[in-house]
Amino acid sequence: MVIHKGQTPVKPKPPTLAKVALVILAALLSLYAAYEITKDIPGLSPERQAKLNRELEELENTEQYVLRAARDGWYPCYSCPGKKRIFLHKDEVWKYGVTRKGEARRYGRWHQEQGLYYLVQYEGPLQECLRREKIQIYSYALLPENLRREQPLIRPTGACIQTFIVWETNAIPDGRCHY
Repeated sequence: MVIHKGQTPVKPKPPTLAKVALVILAALLSLYAAYEITKDIPGLSPERQAKLNRELEELENTEQYVLRAARDGWYPCYSCPGKKRIFLHKDEVWKYGVTRKGEARRYGRWHQEQGLYYLVQYEGPLQECLRREKIQIYSYALLPENLRREQPLIRPTGACIQTFIVWETNAIPDGRCHY
């Protein structure tokens, strides 16, 4: 705010009761709309309704996790240029991820068989977990464990770089990690 010579500053007025009431009303309407979306859908079988409710609940209870090396050793590297494996020291990051299924349903025993352990870093809504995962992945390049390498990496070693199969004119992920 610019005040010229001879003018007196005008203090901003506090919000009126009507503005406050409008904000509260908008918040209540949003909550009601969210309730309406998730309540029972007429015509949906009880099994499908239960599945819908369970999946909606899972979206609010997601995990952002890290897989770390359980011991010193050689691990697959999906982000190493020209290499298929990399040596990781105990507790170094192999992968960051997000799941709504939890450790047992996401990996079973696979990660333990690979010499990795699972650690939850955040639990909450899916969108927040995805945001935190992105921050972790982009920050990986700055970790001391990565900067000590002869050739530091830009993403964790277990970060899968998806390749695509060209099918007619559409490119679709082939569902596998490639070196």
